[in-house]
Amino acid sequence: MTNGKIWLVVKPTVGLPVFLFTVALTALAIHAALLANGRLTAWWSEVPLAKPAAVAVQAAPAPVAAPAADVK
Repeated sequence: MTNGKIWLVVKPTVGLPVFLFTVALTALAIHAALLANGRLTAWWSEVPLAKPAAVAVQAAPAPVAAPAADVK
């Protein structure tokens, strides 16, 4: 493990929370920048929300023939 020696310098109880906090902060900063720029919201107006789906009109079913009369 190449990076395993980092824990000889930094305690895992300090290093892991700092690393995870940095990852979370970076993700939030990226999302905030995209939202502020309008890149994440520009496509939202094209999403069909609460619009009825296009339904194909079906032809009326063919009438069923009357049953044949009983011949005795």
